[in-house]
Amino acid sequence: MSGNARRSNLFLLELVLNLALFALCASVCVALLVHARSMSRESEALTQAVYLAQSAAERWRATGEIPAWTAPDENGFTGRGSVEGGALSIAIYQGDQLIYMLEGVAAP
Repeated sequence: MSGNARRSNLFLLELVLNLALFALCASVCVALLVHARSMSRESEALTQAVYLAQSAAERWRATGEIPAWTAPDENGFTGRGSVEGGALSIAIYQGDQLIYMLEGVAAP
C-alpha cells in the first residue's frame, strides 16, 4: 500500500507542477497580448497623426494659410504649424503628448 500511496503522491506533485507551469506560460502570453495591444494603439495614433500632418502641409501648399487647430478633433488631436525661412513645420499632439512632427515642407 505504501508503494501505491507514494505513486499517488508523485502523480499529484506532477499535476501541481504542470498546473504551475501552465499558469506561468499563460501569464507570459497575457503580458505579450497586452503589450501588443498597446503597440497597436500607438501605431494607430501615429498613422492618424501622419495623415493629419500631410493633409495640413498640402493645404498650406495649396492655399498658403498656416495650419493650426487648437480644439481637439474627434480623436483628441491638435496641431500647430509654423513657417521659418519659407519652410513649414507641423507638430501634431494628442492631449499634451507630441505624436508626430513634420519639418521642412517647402512652398511650391
